[in-house]
Amino acid sequence: MIRGSLLLLTIAISAFCSAQTSYPPGNPPISSQAGSRPLSAPPPVANPTITPTPSPSNSGDLGAILQRLEQETSGLNADVGKLRVEKWKVDSATKHQASENIGSVQRNVTAALPGLIAAVRTTPQSLAANFKLYRNLNALYDVVASVSESAGAFGKREEYDLMVPHASALDEYRRNYGEYLQQMTATADDRMAAAEREKAAAIAAQQQAPPKKIVVDDDEPAPPPKKKKTTKKSAANPSTTGASTPK
Repeated sequence: MIRGSLLLLTIAISAFCSAQTSYPPGNPPISSQAGSRPLSAPPPVANPTITPTPSPSNSGDLGAILQRLEQETSGLNADVGKLRVEKWKVDSATKHQASENIGSVQRNVTAALPGLIAAVRTTPQSLAANFKLYRNLNALYDVVASVSESAGAFGKREEYDLMVPHASALDEYRRNYGEYLQQMTATADDRMAAAEREKAAAIAAQQQAPPKKIVVDDDEPAPPPKKKKTTKKSAANPSTTGASTPK
């Protein structure tokens, strides 16, 4: 009875461990393959150690975000070229789509992304430049995540482990960058609101100011009239006056 109880307990533990053990897509446990020996408990499969590039301690530090993003995408470009899609166990259409995605990632990190990062460094306060980079970063993450899932489903375990850290790191950085843009937009809104308030205050002050008055002094004396020039009459001749007197 004791041996039977121990056997049942061992079987139960084995079933529980088997149910809790996770395997990447496309990689079934060895005990489930044909011809393999049944084991009382399958060896635990080590999960891939995901070590994304460390994120900036302050999401508002734009310079740190850009620097880390450049480092991450440089490693991504090297690792994505190591994928051997032609050896994946999948149909040709899926292989073609995966190859297209890999090419898109390589073109992005070597051609598009550097120019967008340079534009943000040149004009860090430009909302347009920052949003262009943010949209590109989100698009890049979506493609890298798709390639990682395909590698896990159809490729080797090593290829899956190679891509997972990059997808995790890009996800982290796009979130940090999104928080930075949110702060940046709020600051810009505050500046615009302050400018509108100042403008409204200036208009109100002009409307409340008393109008200028022009004072006319009615008591001011009128200018004196101009005097006319008078001509003096000449005196009478005395000789003429004496001759007219009777003797």
